Amino acid sequence: MIRNILAALLLVSALAAGAAENGRIGVVNLEKIFREYYKSRIAEDAIKQQAEVYRTYLMRLNDQLRTLKEEARAARLNSQNLALSEADRKAAVDKADAKARQVSQKEAEIELYATEGSASLRKVEQQKREAIMAEIYQEIRRRAAAEGYAFVLDSSGKTMNEQPTLLLCPPSSDFTAAVLTELNRTRTKKVDAPAPKPAPPEPVSKP
Repeated sequence: MIRNILAALLLVSALAAGAAENGRIGVVNLEKIFREYYKSRIAEDAIKQQAEVYRTYLMRLNDQLRTLKEEARAARLNSQNLALSEADRKAAVDKADAKARQVSQKEAEIELYATEGSASLRKVEQQKREAIMAEIYQEIRRRAAAEGYAFVLDSSGKTMNEQPTLLLCPPSSDFTAAVLTELNRTRTKKVDAPAPKPAPPEPVSKP
């Protein structure tokens, strides 16, 4: 850990020496910017809504599975009921077999839906995060160029030992607040309005 801290100090010293020749060093807290950028909160709400849609539909599929299992169990019991006629018992056997197949199909449908749903949510989350980070980086580059920063460091970064990578920084070099102010400047009530709930997904397969 001591070696990592010394290495970080040497890195900052080297950057400071280079900045003295080629320009200034700027610092931003990317984690804070992402967390407090209003579009991040809107994206988070949209992802939560989509997750709720998937969760609700998955619960419906599981309810259908429980019903099928109960019907299959009832059919198996009827197939062994000596009080029924042979024809009725045979019909119950056929029904039990059919319900068993439906149970297997529903279990496969649930597994596929859960897998595809999780992958879809991860993809949506990644796309939204990448789009937001692209806007943040654009504003950081714009401000760095305008104010003559040759280097911009992320003060929210951590080492493998969970220690801050940036150990020392003069407050005047930190322009996190300025980036946030500019990014949130375009915030309007219209943009802040709740997004419409996504439509329920189509079934993966029909029973």
